Amino acid sequence: MRDHPFVKERLFCPGPTPVPSEIGIAALHTDVYHRTDTFRNDFLECRRLLQPFFGCSEAPLILTSSGTGALEAALVNLTAVGDSILVINGGKFGERWEKIGKAYQCQVETYLIPWGTCPDVNQLVAKIKALPRCKAVFFQANETSTGVAYPVEELTKAIRKNSEALVVVDAVSGMIAHRMEMDAWGVDCVVSGSQKGFGIPPGLSFIGLSKRAWGQLSDRPRFYFDLNKERKGQESGETAWTPATTLVMSLLVALRQLSMLGPDACEKHHRLLSEASREAARALGLELFPKSHYSQALTAMRLPPSIDGSALIKHCRKSYGAIFAGGQDHLKGKIIRLAHLGMVDQLELLAGIAALEMGLIALGHKHSLGAGVGAAMKVFTHSDAI
Repeated sequence: MRDHPFVKERLFCPGPTPVPSEIGIAALHTDVYHRTDTFRNDFLECRRLLQPFFGCSEAPLILTSSGTGALEAALVNLTAVGDSILVINGGKFGERWEKIGKAYQCQVETYLIPWGTCPDVNQLVAKIKALPRCKAVFFQANETSTGVAYPVEELTKAIRKNSEALVVVDAVSGMIAHRMEMDAWGVDCVVSGSQKGFGIPPGLSFIGLSKRAWGQLSDRPRFYFDLNKERKGQESGETAWTPATTLVMSLLVALRQLSMLGPDACEKHHRLLSEASREAARALGLELFPKSHYSQALTAMRLPPSIDGSALIKHCRKSYGAIFAGGQDHLKGKIIRLAHLGMVDQLELLAGIAALEMGLIALGHKHSLGAGVGAAMKVFTHSDAI
C-alpha cells in the first residue's frame, strides 16, 4: 500500500524495470497448462523472437530462474571441476562470475579493473596468453553497478585471436539497450533476464549458445540446469521442468512489441535516453562516474561530498515515489544510478530527472531548478527518435 494516495511509485532502478499494463495483463491468464499445443506454440514463438536480439543462428533457451540462475547454468554446463577460467571483474556483477566459478571449483584467474573503468584489450590479451589452458572467459556486456558498457565485440575478437577459450557474456542488463551479435562477433554464450530490457517481471532468464559451445559441454553432474536436456525439449516447445507460464505470456506480448521495432531501433532509443541523462547530470553539476564507455541502460552519477546518497534515495522515494538505485560496497552513498532501461519513454525519464533535481535541492545541493530537465529536453528536441 502506498504511503500517500497522490504519490505514484515509478521505477528508475536497473531492474526490475517498468511493466506496461498490456504486458502485466497478459500474466493474468493463470489457467495455462504448459503441456498443450497452444502453450508450446507460444513458447516457440518467444524463442524465435528472442533470436534477433541475441544475434544467433539457434534460438536461445528460456529458463525459469533469475538472471543469476542462467549465469550458473552457463558455468555449470561449460566448465568442469578444476578448469582454468578467466573472469573480468570491474564491479559487483563481474565479482558474481568470480564467486560462481569458485563455488563450482574452477581455477579462477581474475582480471581486476577499477570500478568505473573498461577492460584494456592489451591487458586482457596478456592475461589470456598467460593461461594457455583457459576453458572460458567470463565478463559483462554492461556492468550495472558502475554504469559501464564493455565493448563486447572488441573484447571477444581479442580473446578469439589469442586463445581457444569460450567467450561467455552476461547481458542481463545490457540486452535491448545494446546490440548483441553472437554469431558475427564470435561470442559463445550470452545470458539475459526478463526484468531488465524486456520489461516483464523477474523470473525468466534466457541463454544462447554457439555451435562451438554446444560441442564443448562438460561432463559435470547437473540436474535442473541441464542445458542439453532443455535444448532437446525446447526444440518442440517443451521445457524440462514446469515453466513460469504467466511470465511466458507476458514475454510473448513484450517480444511482439519489441520486434516491431527491431534491435537497431531499440538500441537507438536507449542511446538517446542515455545521452539525455548524461546531459542532465552535467547540467546539475554532477560528475559522471564512468570516464568512458557509458552504459545505455543506466547512468551512474557521482554525488557531491555534501550529499548522502542513501538519504537522497530515501527522500526521492518517500516524497516523489521515484525509486533510484544507489552505489554498492565502497560506493554506497557516493553515487546514484538512474536507469532508462526497458519500456521507458522520454516523459518518464524527464519525471525521474525532475525527482532527482528536487531531491538534490531538498538535501542542500545548489543548482538552477529545471536545469537537468531542460538539458534532457534539448537532447530530445534535437533528435528524430521516437
